[in-house]
Order: sequence, then C-alpha cells, then structure tokens
Amino acid sequence: MNAAIKCNYRSTMTDCPAHAVHMAVNRAEISGRRYGVFSCGEGKFRVRRVKGRPQSALEIITPSWSYDKAYREEVV
Repeated sequence: MNAAIKCNYRSTMTDCPAHAVHMAVNRAEISGRRYGVFSCGEGKFRVRRVKGRPQSALEIITPSWSYDKAYREEVV
C-alpha cells in the first residue's frame, strides 16, 4: 500500500479513488456480493455492500460469481 494513501480498513474509507475500487473488487470477489464506491466528502471515498441500484454510487463492482446463485444450487 502506498504510504500517501490514508485508509481506515475498519470503516472502509480512503482518500484514493483507485484504492477504493481495488478494495471493492477484493471484497466482491471474496464474498460473491456486489460492492459500491461512494463519495463521502471532499476527497474521501467509502466502500460498502450494495443492494438494488443506488444512484449515489460512483462505481458498482459485480463479482465473477454469485453467492446467492451458488447457495440456491446447493439447496436444490
């Protein structure tokens, strides 16, 4: 991680948009859920899980696999 990037992993906030997208991609691929990058003030970005189509999201990351689909296939 670049020393100039201020990042708080607990709240998933960072001041670098590229790092926010990277965090969202990592979380989406691990969990199988969609994550979004949101603006939370001047020069700050937040990564969180999204449902539906939030208009405030700057970027929505969709994983290559779906947790819900995998769960449904397991149950049936």
